[in-house]
Amino acid sequence: MFQKHISGVSMNTLIPTLLCFFLITTSLAQEISDLNGIETQSERTYLFYRNFGQTPYNSVYKFDPETLEDTLFLFGYTSSSSTGDAGVAINDFEFFPNDTINFMNVGNEFNVNFLGTIKRNYTLTFSAPFDMIKVDISKQNPQKVYVGSDNNHLFRSFDGGYTFLNDSSLQFTFLSMSPFNDNTIFGLDGMNRLLKSSDGGYSSSLVDTSRTDDILSSKFFYDSDQQHIYRLGKSYGKNVLWTSNNSGNQFSWTKAFESDFPIYISDEPSTSGHIYLANLRYIYKSTNYGYTFSLFKTFDRRITGIYKKPNSDILFASTDYNIYKITPDTVIVIKSASVPSYIFNFYPLQIGNKWIYNEVTYIDDFPPQIHYDTVIKKVIDDSTAANGKKYFVIKEESNSNPTTYYLERIDSTTGKVYRLNDGFGSPDDEVLIDDLTANLGDTIQSFRIGYWQQDGYTVLKEITNFNKWGLLKKRKIFESYSLQMPRYSLTEGIGLDSSYYSFDFGYTSDYLRGCVIDGVAYGDTVLSVDENSPVVGEYKLFQNYPNPFNPSTKIRFAIPASSLKGEETFVSLKVYDLLGNEVATLVNEAMPAGEYEIEFSSKPLSSGVYFYQLKSGNYVETKKMVFLK
Repeated sequence: MFQKHISGVSMNTLIPTLLCFFLITTSLAQEISDLNGIETQSERTYLFYRNFGQTPYNSVYKFDPETLEDTLFLFGYTSSSSTGDAGVAINDFEFFPNDTINFMNVGNEFNVNFLGTIKRNYTLTFSAPFDMIKVDISKQNPQKVYVGSDNNHLFRSFDGGYTFLNDSSLQFTFLSMSPFNDNTIFGLDGMNRLLKSSDGGYSSSLVDTSRTDDILSSKFFYDSDQQHIYRLGKSYGKNVLWTSNNSGNQFSWTKAFESDFPIYISDEPSTSGHIYLANLRYIYKSTNYGYTFSLFKTFDRRITGIYKKPNSDILFASTDYNIYKITPDTVIVIKSASVPSYIFNFYPLQIGNKWIYNEVTYIDDFPPQIHYDTVIKKVIDDSTAANGKKYFVIKEESNSNPTTYYLERIDSTTGKVYRLNDGFGSPDDEVLIDDLTANLGDTIQSFRIGYWQQDGYTVLKEITNFNKWGLLKKRKIFESYSLQMPRYSLTEGIGLDSSYYSFDFGYTSDYLRGCVIDGVAYGDTVLSVDENSPVVGEYKLFQNYPNPFNPSTKIRFAIPASSLKGEETFVSLKVYDLLGNEVATLVNEAMPAGEYEIEFSSKPLSSGVYFYQLKSGNYVETKKMVFLK
């Protein structure tokens, strides 16, 4: 669906009380995306957005920025059961000209069979075994409705969307119809290159050789000068804005903006050449048809959609959980959505949960000093503080520091994590240490590690995977821009799994060795680091003890700290028989520097000679051991 402005109506494309501290909301989360809008003839604005949640088949909501009424507009879902998957996807919709009641919408439905669907309002009028992706309605003759599928098909209706014709000879993947001439349409050829037709699709010519990877992401915006066209799409994995200065004809397309992250635009129908573009946390404005941009607004969250209200100075924008009304002087939140329950798993505060860390402190002295420690954090209780709020009580103990206690809570309405700091002087003596709703690139005025700094802030730098102990979990890596430049990571279902911060002439790193979450143990909580051991300067594999052994033996090994700098080293320790067959994997993960000891049980091996081998990078060392029954 593409943005059009005719007769005062505009439509933008849509693509696919603080609660108790331990309460996690179970209502359906509304992760707002692809915000767009429509104007009535009386210049009343209605906003539409997608609710992404945790499924690719997502509902569309209608929001009234005047009354703040929020209603379900189109319902999409996916579900799985023993009989198979089922779902409804809404790919695109468009209102009829000068009409905010009647519309066309396209998508697909699947249960036993897969069907692409075309609906007039909510009533099915046509279906076929293709994914229906784009719909457009003529502004000159609303009886003409065009629909594009993902299989080089163009479906056309000449009775207002009640019946459709499919001419299979037209190898044209439909994308957009010009609001100024309904015979001018754009689409893709079999190589996903841009085509233009001036006769409604019966013939076409190649106008741009840039490849479009994702049909669903393609959007067209038509400038009021009837010459300039703005096109969004994906090409070779990049998000791209192209601009045409000659009605989309050949040799007129220029790449104006490119990003690894989604791009959202909204034009200004009352002023030719003015468009707004959002990318990551920034909104830009162009006054020369998108050829250059200047910064307009900066947010602390990644923007997920924008809509410029025509003939006004109002711009609407959305982030994952908020919709904003923006004027030159103000930025006001007009809607806040509930946060999804799964984000609370990134920091599972529950009584009984425990985390055990290997800690390494490096002091750049002559010679360098390296100290090892074990840090244990455990949620031992809950308590109501003087400010009337409930907190979890966390006990932290280690070999070299006195036992400490601190209080933390999660606001279930915002996903923010607070730590109580008596006498701090902030509201309710709380410090914000995390925002679990943060997305890639978001900036948070938070403080978790090291010394608090007034102008410090934290950025979500990377989203990757936590791949240990047979788990594959989403992992968020944060970096704080403050005096000590701390960085740390939170893993879904685990919590804080690593941290690093620097100080004058050194640093401290903590890596999760094991944990107990909701009664389930992860990792190896038996491994120990000897804080009094000498500095480890090289890899070392020690002889097992006892040897020969029955039924078990202990194997010690050392990882050097010469190139640590807050990073882990991948290590494998495996046991082989005399024929070279692998019989056991004792270690196969990234680990910080230090000395380790692990127990190997002989069950169910037979008596004989075995070999155990330590590998890390180019280092390989093998030793022999004997098992006697």
